[in-house]
Amino acid sequence: MADLPDWFAASVIKGLYGTELKTIQVDELGRLYAILRALYGTTQKDVQCDASGNLTLNLKAQDLSEIINRPKYGAANQSLFSDVVAEGTDGTLLNVSGKGILYGGYINADSLVSKKTDYFFSLIDGVTFTSQTFYQLMYHGVTYPTSNIFQLMLYDDTNFKYSVCLMSGITFETSLKIVYHNASASGVSVYSKIFYALV
Repeated sequence: MADLPDWFAASVIKGLYGTELKTIQVDELGRLYAILRALYGTTQKDVQCDASGNLTLNLKAQDLSEIINRPKYGAANQSLFSDVVAEGTDGTLLNVSGKGILYGGYINADSLVSKKTDYFFSLIDGVTFTSQTFYQLMYHGVTYPTSNIFQLMLYDDTNFKYSVCLMSGITFETSLKIVYHNASASGVSVYSKIFYALV
């Protein structure tokens, strides 16, 4: 190495692999070059990086007591319903198939007679969740968000106007259906707007 100062010395670094010494290499610019390996059971596996040299981590493969994943759903949709639900019949306000999430919504009922015994129910993945009637929601004070799938917003049994909102954040794997049931002896004008998303 005659082209270098006499105080400059070349060194070889070696590492011990079992009982054998291995030479540690550098790249063309003299940067230390290393391959990371990890054990999979008793087998050694190379640790990979992405195109930018960043190491990746699979959290699902770690031995963690808890893990929180961000659910990924598609674009938001809305379902509108505006019709007269005849006496003793059901009005289907929403009926979707697939995986998704309910963002919320509301149901309004307007009539010429009392509708306090009318009710609504939801079918989540084929399982029926029956709501209380308008009167029962009012009597029990079910007005706080997330206290029930349906929360009472308006109960006017003088002018016969009623309204409920829907709990947000309910997920479903196969289907979601929301139904208004007219339990009284005359028709009722029902209007609903429900927001949801599918995977």
